[in-house]
Amino acid sequence: MPAEPPPAGFRADLVAADLDGTLLDSAHRITPGIPEALAELRAAGVETVVCTGRMFRSARLVAARLGVREGPIVCYQGAMVAELESGRELRHVRMDGDLAAEVVRHVGHLGLHLNAYIDDRLYVEHVNEWARRYAEHVEVSIHAVPDLAAEVAARPPTKLVLVAAAGDVERLAPELHARWDGRVYVTRSQAEYLEFADVSVRKSVALEWLCAGLGLHRERVVALGDGMNDVEMLRWAGLGVAVAEATAPVRAAADLVVPRAGLTAFLEALALQGRAGA
Repeated sequence: MPAEPPPAGFRADLVAADLDGTLLDSAHRITPGIPEALAELRAAGVETVVCTGRMFRSARLVAARLGVREGPIVCYQGAMVAELESGRELRHVRMDGDLAAEVVRHVGHLGLHLNAYIDDRLYVEHVNEWARRYAEHVEVSIHAVPDLAAEVAARPPTKLVLVAAAGDVERLAPELHARWDGRVYVTRSQAEYLEFADVSVRKSVALEWLCAGLGLHRERVVALGDGMNDVEMLRWAGLGVAVAEATAPVRAAADLVVPRAGLTAFLEALALQGRAGA
């Protein structure tokens, strides 16, 4: 399908973009032309903010490959906002330790693998194939502990991620959503990942906080995403853009749908409109 252009006359002040499945393809490769298009946006005075579920140390590596090395970044589904260059945390919402331990124990009873993220490090109870695959994907080290429930109770994590076969995640997601409804934010970020964070966490909430600090308004924010964890962000932004490869509920939440291969041209058009309105 052809890419829809930005609305005529629309001028973005900030572009918030998801990584995996959006700026990166299904094989985690950067979509051709994206770094150059992001540079054009910055040259036109538009803030470019990576907004991802990844941990900071992983997202920072990818952001650098995209040419984004300064300014804020939103990580952990919005649980953390940090400065790219210095690594300084600007906002950090951790899970309640007891609730996190409850999630760890329940997932353990299900016989499934769980990652915990404490102080921007990856912790697991068992270094298995799921842990190794995940660590390779996000390019981080694994730290094993004998009792993950005790660890997160003592050192509240930023988030937890259940990693399992896509069919298992699909089957369990409704039950786990219902189990912690109103107490824990549960979202499916990728086919094999089900994520748990503080109930207040959303990418949209982090962006709203960030825009308030920058003096920007949501009506001139563009959000790009592909996953269920991006739905609130797409609805919140003045212009929500889903990639065409996203599932139907994600596309339905967006104002525009653009094929992943068309994102470069879309961002270039935004940059042109930004320069014209400067």
